[in-house]
Amino acid sequence: MKVSMLKLGILIIFIGCASTYGPRGSMGGYEEKSVGKNMYEVRFYGNQHTPADQITRMLLYRCAELTRAKGFDSFVVLQDQSYSAKTVNNPTVNQPAVTRESASMGVRTVITPDLTQPTESTSGVGVYIISMYNDGVASFSTYSKSRLDAEKILNDYKEAIR
Repeated sequence: MKVSMLKLGILIIFIGCASTYGPRGSMGGYEEKSVGKNMYEVRFYGNQHTPADQITRMLLYRCAELTRAKGFDSFVVLQDQSYSAKTVNNPTVNQPAVTRESASMGVRTVITPDLTQPTESTSGVGVYIISMYNDGVASFSTYSKSRLDAEKILNDYKEAIR
C-alpha cells in the first residue's frame, strides 16, 4: 500500500512539472510572431518533464488556434525547426547547488548529493513556420494534400491539451 502511494505521489509530481498549455511562462508555453503575409513562426517550449510527443500536440493545437483566430480554416507546416536544448550541470565541492535558467525561461535548482557526477536535462522546443489559408482558394491548391484542418485539430486534441 505504501509503495503504491509513493508511486502515485511521484506520478503527480511529474505531471505537475510538465509544461502546461498557455502563453510562455516559467514552465514553458507558446509564443508566435508574424514572418510574412498570413505566415507565422509558432513555438512551444517544453521543459525537462515534457515528452516530445506532448510538445508536438501542443504546438499543433496552438497553430490551429492561431489559424482560426486569424480567420482561416487551414494551415500548412512549411518548415519544422524544432530542437532540443541540453543543459549539463558539472557540480563542484564548493558549489553543490546551481541555479540556472532553463530553455523554458524557468528557474530550477539542481542539487546533486554525489559531487562527482554531472547532471543533464533536456528541454524540447517545437518550432513550426506555418502558412494559413481558407480551403478552396485557388492560389493554395498546391497545398491541398498537405493542409491541416484547424477545426479538426482543435476537436481531436481538445481533451489532451486542456
